[in-house]
Parts: sequence; structure tokens; C-alpha cells
Amino acid sequence: MLTQPFINPRTNPELKCLHEISQISLATFPHLQDYFTEVIKILSGYFPVEYSALILYNSRNDFLSVEGLYGVQRDGHPQGCSRRAGTFSSVLESRQPMILQNLKHEPLFSEMAKEQKRDDKIHPPMPCIPIVADSASIGVLAMTPLYGPREDFAEDLQFLSMLSVILAPAVKSCLALKSVPLAKTDNPKLKFSMLEESLEASLTRFLDKLAPYAESKAQTGIMGDIISVVEKMLIKSALEKVGHVQVAAAHLLGINRNTLHKKMKNLKIKPR
Repeated sequence: MLTQPFINPRTNPELKCLHEISQISLATFPHLQDYFTEVIKILSGYFPVEYSALILYNSRNDFLSVEGLYGVQRDGHPQGCSRRAGTFSSVLESRQPMILQNLKHEPLFSEMAKEQKRDDKIHPPMPCIPIVADSASIGVLAMTPLYGPREDFAEDLQFLSMLSVILAPAVKSCLALKSVPLAKTDNPKLKFSMLEESLEASLTRFLDKLAPYAESKAQTGIMGDIISVVEKMLIKSALEKVGHVQVAAAHLLGINRNTLHKKMKNLKIKPR
């Protein structure tokens, strides 16, 4: 009778890698980008990782956002897009790993794929693995092949599927920590009160550091300057959140597109 060979996790590099990743403490890396960087840092000690992206799905606005990047700079990389036809969408719906074969056919990369000077590290074929938590697809892990060029990516898909099982609860926890201040209640008045308290504390610390500047602006006041800074931060954050789609950013901010365009011009925020 044939028996399965015993695989010692201490000598098997794949299992050693997964074990190390499972030991990462969220207390040390509570932010998704930092956690993701640490994961890929360990992974790159066992595999030649050129590029990887952690793309999360927001079901409320049907939007994909890039929350983790490795191998490339965030500037110049697509930050998100509406979920449309493409490999990422199919992976989310089917909860099955797939191979991204053409960047032009993927909404997130379609504009970048048209450019002649795109990053050489981002290239197909690219294994894409669903990240599933509590029976719901919460994202996709995309990565250049770990085992080198080949026709069959079975090994890549098998290993990355095991990795996604480890990532799923950690990613969910990171998201929960990120949304804790406003997710504890469904009461709009209480949410606003919590937001007000948080902003008040932040502005108080901010103003404490502005003493010299405030003295120099004593005659004209600093309210206008602070409002401009806050508006600029809100608009830039909203644009990044929706992949610099101005219509979506305006909707997120609760203003119309013309108002957003005028504010961007006045605040010298360059559109992409």
C-alpha cells in the first residue's frame, strides 16, 4: 500500500516560508501596507518576487483599491478602479485562482498598459489569488510567477492559495482596525460626534505646533489657511481612494464635479 511521503516543515522551504509569515504580529504591523511589505519581504527570501499587489474589494461602492504594493513605487501605479470585467473581477466572483494574461484587458492596468514607458516589473502572466474571509471575497493577491517562466502555473497557484489562507484573517483584522473609529455604531449622530472629537484632538495638537506661525498671522488670522490645508488633504485622499476618478471623488465628498474641479484648480491639485 502506497503512503504519502512525510514532508518535514523544517526542511521544506515553502512550509518554512508560510510558517514565518504566519508569525507576523499585527501589533507590530497594524497598517496594511506595512504588513504586506513584511509578508513579501519574507517571501522574497525564498522566491524571486519582482512585483506584487494586494487589491481589496469594497462591496459598498463596487470598487477595487490597491492597499499593498511591492517592487514598484506607489506614485505612477494605478490606485484603484470600479470593478468591471477582468481577471480580478472573475477571481472575486468565482473565488478561484486565475492567471492574468493581458494588462490591456484588466481595468486597473488598462491605461497604464497603453503607455510605452511602463514599469517592466509589472507584466503578465500574473497569478491572481482570491482572499476570502468569512465566505466573502475581500480581495485579490496578484504576483509575478514565483517559480519562473513556464506554461503551467499549478505550483504558483497552489502555494499562493495557501498563502492567501494565512493573509485573509490578517487583512480582515487590519481593515477592522482601520475602520474602528466610525464603525462601532450605526447611529449617524454618534458617528459625527466621534468624528468631531477625533478632528478636535488632531487640530488641537496641530495648533500647538503652530505657535510661531500663528503669531505672524495674528492680524489676518489662520482659519483660511487651515481650511485650505484640510480641503486639500480631503480632496487628495478622496482622489487616491477612487483611483483619481473625479466624478467618483466628488460623489465621495458630497459635492458636484464642477465644484471639485474649481477647488482642485484653486488648491493647485494636479489631475492625473
